[in-house]
Amino acid sequence: MSDLIKLGIGERPWLPTPSTEMVEIFDRYNMPIAGLIKQDDRLFVFDCVEGHVMEGNVWVYAHVESAEARRIQDAQGDDFARLFNKAFTGRRIMAALAIDTRIRSGAPVEDEAIKQVGLLKAVFDQIADGLDSASETKNAMEQLVNC
Repeated sequence: MSDLIKLGIGERPWLPTPSTEMVEIFDRYNMPIAGLIKQDDRLFVFDCVEGHVMEGNVWVYAHVESAEARRIQDAQGDDFARLFNKAFTGRRIMAALAIDTRIRSGAPVEDEAIKQVGLLKAVFDQIADGLDSASETKNAMEQLVNC
């Protein structure tokens, strides 16, 4: 089974499928922006890494084992920040683009890309690639329809 979370287009980024359950909210700004969720009996941390107060925002999700989740939940201050941020490194993660608090697209981000350019740049590069592909697909479909 993949360690990547499932995303539903049109779902809220903090509950990315109808069956996802909120375990704990670590931070909120008009909406949950960091926390721990459960999907299909597996735990994931999530974080809104960009655009907290904007129409569009970028989210990341990483699978964590129970022990790692407990350490994050029990930590405070700098220790919490270190453990929480560490959850998004050393593993493949899922990134999502949300518009008006609804998931519009998502893509996996490889650990190697994160190591090479950092989390935010790796996430933006992957989402941009996905948007480029979607634009190319849209253009090809328009050409087919207009033939």
